Amino acid sequence: YSFRFSFIVSNNIVSGLKYTNTVWKTGVRVENQKMMLGTFSPQPEPYIYVGEEETTPAGIFARGSYSAKLKFVDDDGKVYLEMSYYFEIRKDWPTGQ
Repeated sequence: YSFRFSFIVSNNIVSGLKYTNTVWKTGVRVENQKMMLGTFSPQPEPYIYVGEEETTPAGIFARGSYSAKLKFVDDDGKVYLEMSYYFEIRKDWPTGQ
């Protein structure tokens, strides 16, 4: 998997934008990824960031439901986006009918 973000800076320069992605399984933090994206000036076209490809855990112990929180914040501590999401790792997926 990899993350791909597209965003527009409208009015002011965004200095030191970074994101954190924290993942939990059954209440235990299993990953905490932080990435500095940089400083961005206003422009009408969107900026696009494509992260490096990561590998999900495999095997019986990795299977299950996960919760995660993604957060974008700048050097001043201003939060631009904060969202939660959920995913599941399974051995077999049901086929569509």
